[in-house]
Amino acid sequence: MSMSAIESYFKSNIYKPFFMAVGDSDYKVIKNKLAESGEVEFIYMSKFCRSEDKKPDLDKLKETLRMADVDCQSNKIVILGLGEYLALEGANKTIEVIDELLSFKLGSAHALFLLRGIVPQLQVISKRDPRLKDRQIAFSDDTSSTLGFMFSSVELGMYPKTGIANALMLAEEGIEEQICVNTSLEFPDSLYYVQKVQNPYEAIRKVDKSFDIPKSCGSEENWAQLLIEVNQSRRISEVFRQHKFDDSLTNFYQMISGSGYANWLYYIFLFTNRNSGNNPYLKYVIGKSKDFEEFKTDILNAISDIPHTDKMFMDYYWARKKLVCQYPDADISVFVLNNRFNASESIYKLTDNTRVEREEIIADIAQHGLPKDLDMIYPDLALYLKQYHFNGDAMNELLTEYFQKYKMQKVINKIEPEFLDEVDKLAVSREYNRLRTRDEIVASIDTAGSFLCWIDALGVEYLSFIVGLAQRRGLAVSVNVGRAELPTLTFINKHFYDAWPEESKRKIETLDDTKHSESGGYKYGPSNQYSIHLAKELQIISDAIDEAATDLGLRKYDRYVIASDHGASRLAVLKNKEEKYETDTKGEHSGRCCKTFPDYDLPFATEENGYIVLADYGRFKGSRAANVEVHGGASLEEVVVPVITLSLKDSSIEIRVVDTVIKADYKTGAVINLYVNKAISQQLFVEYKGKKYAGVSIDANHFKVSVPEIKRAGNVDAEIYIGEDLVSHITVKAVGKSASMNSDFDDLI
Repeated sequence: MSMSAIESYFKSNIYKPFFMAVGDSDYKVIKNKLAESGEVEFIYMSKFCRSEDKKPDLDKLKETLRMADVDCQSNKIVILGLGEYLALEGANKTIEVIDELLSFKLGSAHALFLLRGIVPQLQVISKRDPRLKDRQIAFSDDTSSTLGFMFSSVELGMYPKTGIANALMLAEEGIEEQICVNTSLEFPDSLYYVQKVQNPYEAIRKVDKSFDIPKSCGSEENWAQLLIEVNQSRRISEVFRQHKFDDSLTNFYQMISGSGYANWLYYIFLFTNRNSGNNPYLKYVIGKSKDFEEFKTDILNAISDIPHTDKMFMDYYWARKKLVCQYPDADISVFVLNNRFNASESIYKLTDNTRVEREEIIADIAQHGLPKDLDMIYPDLALYLKQYHFNGDAMNELLTEYFQKYKMQKVINKIEPEFLDEVDKLAVSREYNRLRTRDEIVASIDTAGSFLCWIDALGVEYLSFIVGLAQRRGLAVSVNVGRAELPTLTFINKHFYDAWPEESKRKIETLDDTKHSESGGYKYGPSNQYSIHLAKELQIISDAIDEAATDLGLRKYDRYVIASDHGASRLAVLKNKEEKYETDTKGEHSGRCCKTFPDYDLPFATEENGYIVLADYGRFKGSRAANVEVHGGASLEEVVVPVITLSLKDSSIEIRVVDTVIKADYKTGAVINLYVNKAISQQLFVEYKGKKYAGVSIDANHFKVSVPEIKRAGNVDAEIYIGEDLVSHITVKAVGKSASMNSDFDDLI
């Protein structure tokens, strides 16, 4: 209909303007077909603006029409943009201009006006003079239009384009949505929806009535950019959807770490959804922050102002930990520094998310002692400090008590005088000689199906940590404890590794490097007084256990053996005791040993393998000072080493109590008889009141365990371990020697 009417007009002898009222879709279709024909010349109203923000000069339009048959290459011209301009001016102006143009004589030319936005006014004119219908005025099948205008003041400068000429130029292209430009002009009678924005924030609130974010949350530039998107989407929620924002918080740091519009918009999204999320700390910070920049600071720092005794603190703590888990150390270090202002509170605000926090926790403990919630703040450190109960035939109680004291002093970074006396006593008695050598233990392991991981400088101080990690990962753990060769130098203590098959072993040197190599990143001195290197040590070990769990899970091996050449001593570094002898060799490994020389008088030294080895916390005079830990000597922490075997747990093992009623003797205790449904290769233990008692095999399936501590009648709760693994909990009833004489028995106690 539309094109046929136009073609009829161009073929007619009507030399007056022809007005075709169109909608958005027909406008583009007709314009494109006319362009493809190549028979018409387009005239644009935007070209009649004397400057970018001046209204079109209608007299200049008339002059162009008057000279069209002379100046234009074609006698067929198409004028674009007049309808949109007249719609801005209003109904009265529209009818006035169209009336004047209807009778305009074109000479021998034809002039087609494609008009959007003024359909009702053309209908009024057409009804007033029915002769005009289809002769000079026609209507396309679809005259609907969604065009609108969003104007900002030139001073506000919200939009990339400025001036009514640019607005008309966009209209002439056939844009169907909002046309946004800066202009100083006013169109109070516009037939189009026109919004003049002096304040973009208020404009957003007009477009989306549900928007309730305070204006202070963003800058004028932020609101202006958001207004453009809101104008396109009509609702703020749709803007968020298009940016793919959600409340998972999985990319929280990435989303807020920048200063761009998208980062700010994510903050607005969080603010908008503050009551629907499940992170109470996020809601708390949003409620107290005035703007985006303050919000970014408060997310890290607001926790410092909340006492750890506050009823909401734990909820805030865990919620914040989730939010900041992706933050790099560089950002967290600023928080750590600011968090120090209240010494009694600062440690409770730290997490184990980052290295800088883990080191700060250790430094804080050295200065202020252990917090009550260490297992929450730094679970790995709490696991390291957990008492490990040594089992075996030699030195159980000595090793258990010694290394618990050692670990605590390493963390608090101070040597207790009583412990130093014990070290000196052990330096003379050399109790470690009661242990089997590490090489004996490793040699007894079947290499078939086994992998050997040598972690250089891994002492038994880490056993509670390693066992705990392995159990977290669902592994079965077996621990044997042996001694290194003296001096505790690597080249003397690597035979166990050299003898292992080449294709199933590896060595991890980073733990040793951390302890006494500058490449490890730590150096003991005035600026590094505390045992903060322990944080890295625990991470290295944790990574090794993860690797073991992965290899076992993939069934690469049946057993994963972790062993070491020697341990190391932090306390020897702290003691900084210098012996009276200055050797020719200047000492090795910070002077903990040196080549043998005659006539020395050192009560705490022993001589082995051509070396004089110090067993106390001394070092030879003139030797190079240690970094953060040292080895080479014969203290227990240097000599005693673990051999740990990891494997997948056997879930088919079942343990039952043979006798649910046992007899207790106030002198000898009680015996518990146990049945195991299959043969086991590791030692069975009963743990009662924190102590472990080894089971004695009666046959392949039965064990008896003597528990001297069960002296009274009553219910007995105990745990059953195979190796290091808790496999069962039992409850038995203890009675006196004669079940009928319980009261008499109790009276004897």
